[in-house]
Amino acid sequence: MERIVVVGAGHMGSVIVHGLLDGLPHLEVVIVEPSAQRRASLDSRAEVAAAYEPRPGDLLVLAIPPQALESFADGLPPKACADATVVSIMAGVRLETLASTLGTGAVLRAMPNLAARVGQSMTVVCPGPRVPPEAVQRTERALSVIGRVLAVEDESLLDAATAVAGSGPALVAYLAQSFTDFARGAGFDAPDAAVLTSQVLRGTAEVLAEPGVTPESLYREASTPHGTTARGIATLREHRVGESVRAALEATAERAGELAG
Repeated sequence: MERIVVVGAGHMGSVIVHGLLDGLPHLEVVIVEPSAQRRASLDSRAEVAAAYEPRPGDLLVLAIPPQALESFADGLPPKACADATVVSIMAGVRLETLASTLGTGAVLRAMPNLAARVGQSMTVVCPGPRVPPEAVQRTERALSVIGRVLAVEDESLLDAATAVAGSGPALVAYLAQSFTDFARGAGFDAPDAAVLTSQVLRGTAEVLAEPGVTPESLYREASTPHGTTARGIATLREHRVGESVRAALEATAERAGELAG
């Protein structure tokens, strides 16, 4: 039976495990967590272990903090990862570092986001040069349980992916706060303001996912000359909101590159 091992039962590790158990129930799912207290609270459908015991052909997902990589590697038996495909969701840990630390070239980096908890992550995956296509496909299939997956070959794109996909939900939420603040200031109570804002975001995302629709085509379609939306768009341009958002994304991508060294 195909086996997927998730190391780390933190937020993202637990979300991935739940997604695998629900979406790919025919697989053997193991979660490795050194904390006895945390192990006691994990999903009983998964096999739970305190340490990783290698098996040939494992898909090994590292959902641990970047600073824990060295100690994890030090605790492994010799050549433990030689016959595994390793997928790291550790921010800022480069493919070269993963390969040298774990002793295998079959390494991939993945950048999911917090929407994974509702099955709507935008996860960007980048394989190392020695990862065969079938291993990439296997990784994409596994991570599709938490949302959409996009594979890229250029590792440098992961800094931009961190900005757009990784930090994107938080940046959108920051902007959404202005919508809810306005609605509450206009007289809506907090729950209704939240419904208004979340449904606008949800509906807009669905429309943008339609074939042929782009952000520009959508806001132009909604902007009749001298109408309400046109005045709102003009005000955003006057206040250089687009430039501010791009600057925020650039700063986020730059920081991602700094963390990776």
